[in-house]
Amino acid sequence: MSERGMKKYLPFSSLIEQETYLKKMLYEKNKVSKPQISIEQARKIDRILHEFDSDFVYSIKIYLDGYIYNIKTKILKMDLNKKIIYFTDFYIPIKNIIDIEDCDPFTEIC
Repeated sequence: MSERGMKKYLPFSSLIEQETYLKKMLYEKNKVSKPQISIEQARKIDRILHEFDSDFVYSIKIYLDGYIYNIKTKILKMDLNKKIIYFTDFYIPIKNIIDIEDCDPFTEIC
């Protein structure tokens, strides 16, 4: 349920500047802090990234700019010197990965 304070200012979003400010305020309000990763989870991420296959689709949970996103994509390559993972459409630093699952179609369904 949304907060009453946001509802009472919605009629005043008729001006363009106010609408963008209210959207930005709502975006900033919904941010979460980065979750801590346990040692076992870090080892699991490390194992999967060391054994990655560019033909498999991986289910990855990442943390970017205060939000947690779930994506399913293929890993193209990893640059271990820069600590960056390259996907088909984008790239992210390895430190932003929270969880990763191997979506091997022959072992289990993700």
